[in-house]
Amino acid sequence: MQNPDIARLFDEVADLLEIQDANEFRVRAYRTAARTIRDVPEPLADAIRAGTRDLTELPGIGEDLADKIRTIVTTGALPLHEQLARKVPPGLLDLLRIPGLGPKRVKLLHTKLKVKSAADLARALAAGRVRRLKGFGPKMVEKIAAGLGQAAHHERRLLLHEAETYATALLDHVKRGGGIDQIAVAGSYRRRKETVGDLDVLVTGRNTARVIRRLVAYPDVANVVSQGSTRATVQLAGGLQVDVRAVQPAAYGAALLYFTAPRPTTSSFAPWRRTGSSS
Repeated sequence: MQNPDIARLFDEVADLLEIQDANEFRVRAYRTAARTIRDVPEPLADAIRAGTRDLTELPGIGEDLADKIRTIVTTGALPLHEQLARKVPPGLLDLLRIPGLGPKRVKLLHTKLKVKSAADLARALAAGRVRRLKGFGPKMVEKIAAGLGQAAHHERRLLLHEAETYATALLDHVKRGGGIDQIAVAGSYRRRKETVGDLDVLVTGRNTARVIRRLVAYPDVANVVSQGSTRATVQLAGGLQVDVRAVQPAAYGAALLYFTAPRPTTSSFAPWRRTGSSS
């Protein structure tokens, strides 16, 4: 679990508490903790495993929240989050990802219009029922409708600083295994875009098969989509997809340019294919 994963769980706890009319100070405590965790430069999971960090020294983190952070790191889950999530329809949390919809508006949609999912919301919008609710003016309804459409056709993207947390930890893990001459993250991450959909990692080295195996064994890998001697695709626990390609040293620069460019100028120019990907 990386810092953004822990922070996201705390944010969702705050959302669930707010939807369920919990004490506002309790809600605020989880939101403050989430912001604090996102701002910590080093991975808290590493510090917890090494026993080098007193979490209660972080702003807004008391002993109770520190215990919950340790639970998330050691088990990958938070019982309180699971307990709260069981009390609401699972689709409500998905609605919170739509621009313009916070916990209070989601709760209003649920209580007044019986909206339990994105599909329910789409039907309520089409029938004109949403605009009749207090606080849902024409501009807000338009924003929600646009956000609902985008959410249905686009993958979840991370803010750049969140993606950087994942990339830094992943590359550190791979580098510690040795055998690497060059390694870099290409794609929208290298272009420093505001949001990142996945990580494209390029690597050269003396034993790239070992590098691939070490990546697949990374503790935060939740699912191995594919694996070969020169290429692998994995999904991390937070949902982020990572594609790693081992290329020949002479092709490294061209491959880095190709996978960093917004759109390849030609699909035929791919000198790294000579490595004979077996995935």
